[in-house]
Amino acid sequence: MREHPLRSLLSRLLRRPGNSSEIELVYRHRGAPDDQIGIKVSTITRLGKGWFMLEDGETQIPYHRVLYVKDLASGGILWEKRESGSASGRGL
Repeated sequence: MREHPLRSLLSRLLRRPGNSSEIELVYRHRGAPDDQIGIKVSTITRLGKGWFMLEDGETQIPYHRVLYVKDLASGGILWEKRESGSASGRGL
């Protein structure tokens, strides 16, 4: 089975030299303003097959909730969830 494209991107971002705190990941969270929460990729401590874990060691977010990943320095979108009916997001 193929690795989720978002997991692959996050793995590269967390391993690369540079500052992963310059990368924002926004995910769907019901009850938050606009039902969205943004975090820095640097707060991710573990990548699972279908989820990632935040630094608190308790918060586990499934990949299907992620809306986009953005480079804050350039403003570019690195990954964006496709609209309903599509198989997976696009990675750049």
